[in-house]
Amino acid sequence: MKKIGFISIALLLLFLVPGCFTFQTSPPTTTPPVGTSPVIIVFSNNPSTINAGGTSTLLWNVTGATSVSIDHGIGQVDVAGTREVSPAQSTIYTLSATNSAGTVTRSAAATVNLASLPPAPMPFAVTSVIANSYPTSFTGACPKTFTYYATITANGPGAVTYRWERSDGRYSDIQGISFYEAGTKSTTLQWDLTESASGWYRIHVLSPYDTASNLVYYTLKCDGSLVTGIIVGVDQYPFTGPCPKTIRFWGTIAATGPGTVTYRWERSDNTTAAAPEVITFAAAGSQTVTNLWTRGEGTGWQRLHVLTPNDVVSSQIDFVMTCWDQTQ
Repeated sequence: MKKIGFISIALLLLFLVPGCFTFQTSPPTTTPPVGTSPVIIVFSNNPSTINAGGTSTLLWNVTGATSVSIDHGIGQVDVAGTREVSPAQSTIYTLSATNSAGTVTRSAAATVNLASLPPAPMPFAVTSVIANSYPTSFTGACPKTFTYYATITANGPGAVTYRWERSDGRYSDIQGISFYEAGTKSTTLQWDLTESASGWYRIHVLSPYDTASNLVYYTLKCDGSLVTGIIVGVDQYPFTGPCPKTIRFWGTIAATGPGTVTYRWERSDNTTAAAPEVITFAAAGSQTVTNLWTRGEGTGWQRLHVLTPNDVVSSQIDFVMTCWDQTQ
């Protein structure tokens, strides 16, 4: 009986005196039991559909993992968190959770509406180059001027450089045109041909990139018989009166078609103008030219000499002057 009482008292003291005794318990741990894979509680993307250039948010929560990563360049992340993403195109993101038991994965999609993208600006470009000429063929007096022209069309503002090229291998200096908006601009070139020839011309765009127009063909046949006749005359013939007197001579030049004529007046005292004179015919017809000669009493002559395109000399216009005053 005494022994039982002693044990009872000892047990009673154990429960009544706090702090005299402590019990060892295991601390909490997040380490999963051996052989248990990580658990991906959630992995999502919100919103799942975005417009091009927009953003969405990845959200995840994982337990039991020693490492967590997301692909597409995101890399290692905490076991729980969020991340804003802005993919350029529809993308499937994959989260990987790993521990000693292995790796588990889950995916979340981000759908990108590419139709919402604004159209990419078009690079500056020449969209058309067309060349032509006037005339394309000609038969008549030379030299003859051919006029070449071209239209250049561009899709917006920018600068174009170009040059004219022809079949004999020659070309013009490099020239430029500036566009301030989309549209068409024109350029021209004049070429004087002095002899019969045929070939082609074109305009060659050098920048913003290399392209060329169509070939414009030309044919020129120089015909030396442009001037078909000359009629000459003199006013107040013969003359009697006070001297010195200015005499007016005139000549009518007839041509078969368009062209340029050079001429000079020649006279009995063997004097001529310092340089030939020039007249231009736009079409077949005749033109009148004049010349003044101031002198005193006597006789003489003057004539009209066409030099080009064909050599033609008029008849001589003789004159007689009788002066009241003999001063010459």
